[in-house]
Amino acid sequence: MKDIDKILETASMEEVEIPQKIQYRVRYTLKNKSRNKKHPIMKKLVMTMAFLIVVFIGSIGVYAVNGGTIAGKPITEWLGIKFSDEYENYKVNVEGQELIDNETSIDLTSTVCDDGFTILEFDVKLSKEDKEKLKIGEPILTEEYINSTDETIQEEKERVISEYSDKTIDSIYISFNNKLITDETGTYLEGLNNYSITIDGKDFWIRPRSVQTTTKISDYEYKVYQMYFLTDKELGTKQEFTITLGDIVIEANDTQINEKQVYVPISGEFNIKVSKEKAVENTKIVEPECEEIKYKDMTKKVEKVMITPLQTIVKISTVYENLNLEKLTDTENENHINIIEYEASDEDGKNLSVFSYETKRTVTYADGRVEEWEQGDIGTSKKFSNGKMELTEYVIIEKKEDSPNIKIKLKERIETENVREYIPIGNFNIKLEEPTK
Repeated sequence: MKDIDKILETASMEEVEIPQKIQYRVRYTLKNKSRNKKHPIMKKLVMTMAFLIVVFIGSIGVYAVNGGTIAGKPITEWLGIKFSDEYENYKVNVEGQELIDNETSIDLTSTVCDDGFTILEFDVKLSKEDKEKLKIGEPILTEEYINSTDETIQEEKERVISEYSDKTIDSIYISFNNKLITDETGTYLEGLNNYSITIDGKDFWIRPRSVQTTTKISDYEYKVYQMYFLTDKELGTKQEFTITLGDIVIEANDTQINEKQVYVPISGEFNIKVSKEKAVENTKIVEPECEEIKYKDMTKKVEKVMITPLQTIVKISTVYENLNLEKLTDTENENHINIIEYEASDEDGKNLSVFSYETKRTVTYADGRVEEWEQGDIGTSKKFSNGKMELTEYVIIEKKEDSPNIKIKLKERIETENVREYIPIGNFNIKLEEPTK
């Protein structure tokens, strides 16, 4: 990580204009700061999943594989998403793809590919030297921090010591396709989030459709699952493709307070041939007749439902009309729409696990200009009016074999300093037995 003092020193000598979208993020964070009190350590295990999925990373002493289980639980439960029992039938074992550097190894052992996701399974073994370099098993709090008399940390010191007195650095994270940056502050890694992926030689940025979960076997051994949610935006009509993962580093899931980023580089790359042909052959596509949901200036519509062997995928289109910058950035604006969350249930009202993500965001201005913004982002700081924003979203839902209907509930998330509230805005009632394509 860049040295913060050098960053501030460099920035102070420059004239900087802060983009509107950054101002918005800062205002939102300050408004909700009391909900997220963290000590100044970079948490590497993507809390992505704020976007997202429940990721389990734990200190598991025993790893057992028996019929697709880890310590007695199905692999899919460890991943945080519930797939059907067909998971093991679509798992492809891989041999001969292992990278070794300084006695530390990463071995690709299997792949699973459905119409909506790809899961890569790795076995990782750390050398004694690299385990010590990453400080696995060492406390997050250092004696230096505990005994420090630095006045700048005294205000938060008591809370930090109380919160992390018994915490250790206990797991790892693998980051692929990183960029090594060298500038006036030194050399550091940019990324470390696995949002960059290379498919058939072409690079894609898939924020935030990447998640990783790690199960600890011992201080030296780990089982790592890397999941990518890929759509026709990246794959087109391809059913077979090659994922290339290079510029690999292993880092600890945490760092000691006031310590710089530490990582272990691994030479070489993986070229992983993946096929979703078997899953596609057994996928049913439904075009249900669902009423559109209208809320303020927003309209959401179900475009199609893909019932794969492992999950149910719902494609949703969203249109925001009469758009201007204030509606996007000003959370106090009466027409501002906060984050929309999805819940799902089966015909009997039983909740089903859900994961949603955005794949495309375009804005059409009043003069006809069209821009594509990064998913979840506000791509301009300039004022505009009478615009239109269109989103493409996917909702992955736990598959329920005996339920011919599912209900998707939509709700707006409203957050104040101390409270999170939800406003229901409508339901999609989907019949899975509608005419198929």
